[in-house]
Amino acid sequence: MNDVVITGIGVVLPNCDDRETLWQHLSCGESQLRREPNPAYPNESIAVGRVWDFDPADYLAEMPERFFSRYDREVQIYLASLMLARDDANISLESITPERFGILDGCSRPGFAGWYERIVAQVTNNSFDSYSSRDLMSGTPGLAAGIAASLFEARGSVYTFNSTCSSGAVAIGQAFREIQQGRLDVALATGHEAALCPPLFAMYRDGQLLSSDVEDPKRAVRPYSDCIGNAFGEGSITLVLESAAHAKSRGAQPIARIRSYWYGNNGFHPTTPDLAGGQPARLILSALRDAGLSVDDIGFIVGHGNGVQLSDSSEENYMLLLLGERAHEVPLVSNKPIYGHTLGASSALNVATTALMLKHDYVIPTININHARANDAFDHMAGKGRNGSGRAGVTVSFGLGGNNTVLLLDGVTQP
Repeated sequence: MNDVVITGIGVVLPNCDDRETLWQHLSCGESQLRREPNPAYPNESIAVGRVWDFDPADYLAEMPERFFSRYDREVQIYLASLMLARDDANISLESITPERFGILDGCSRPGFAGWYERIVAQVTNNSFDSYSSRDLMSGTPGLAAGIAASLFEARGSVYTFNSTCSSGAVAIGQAFREIQQGRLDVALATGHEAALCPPLFAMYRDGQLLSSDVEDPKRAVRPYSDCIGNAFGEGSITLVLESAAHAKSRGAQPIARIRSYWYGNNGFHPTTPDLAGGQPARLILSALRDAGLSVDDIGFIVGHGNGVQLSDSSEENYMLLLLGERAHEVPLVSNKPIYGHTLGASSALNVATTALMLKHDYVIPTININHARANDAFDHMAGKGRNGSGRAGVTVSFGLGGNNTVLLLDGVTQP
């Protein structure tokens, strides 16, 4: 079984398109959320993590504009993160054996915004023109990875995973398994989302999932304390995964190593998480067993942390089941107050956050914790990070449908 390392991170998020800026936002607790009219109810305001002023030409200039201009904005953002990850890893994709190169993508609502805008335009103009091959290429769910495969000449595993908010972590986990088992040498694994459009905001509002704080958008997400709802965001996070041997052969400096991946379902309710925390705890224990580690090796957990009472309660309960008396010693942190809940991209962001915390030997803060309402039995690193990330880090993601995803990472000693 091959060791699998992360050698590059490509990110397109609000006010962020490089690894250094991502780490600054995370480690300093700098929220990028803004206030804007609710697309579904313009008389109301919401907090949003939108990728403002995105210009595909800034990232995709190496291909003719007539190519990338055909793609919907979601696909452009996705492709941009792939290019940035490639450059961050300093890897020449042309040098990889095509059959040993994979592209794995995760998205909870692929193509939704593009098709919505196209249909609305036709209805508004009372013009039902026939669709073209361009529409098929841009709008078919899951085809973004296929477009990337054709651009990069990848002939190995090319998948798209739809596991709601766990989608990005599932793509990364599956890429890990394919490299671990020797089927691939290199993979680009992504979580992306770009679906900030009226129908979805109407669903979130009517489902009472939108944050009630619209006065200060930077405080709109308050995990593990106030639980006032979500602010939603968009973006794309791509990780370059390689076998350790492949990375060493080209002199790459790994960011972190993935040790194990487990995925399972609650199996009892499509929207309510496992309140007792039993399933996430079992998955974490399975990941530790695979890696030959114990609960004492866990230095921190990057949680789902979406500021919804049921999810937050589930997380604190799995901490108790897993760690017992040590539950107050192991930080459980959330990055969602920084960029909002980016849906299918959020779990990929969790993995990237875990990798960077291990690389920098630093545990990031969770901002917007209300001390008066937070449970003192847990350490959420309220508003302040600290040096020392421990031997291993765990990332946990939840998703509608009962999805639970766990990845276990550890640091890599640099030569």
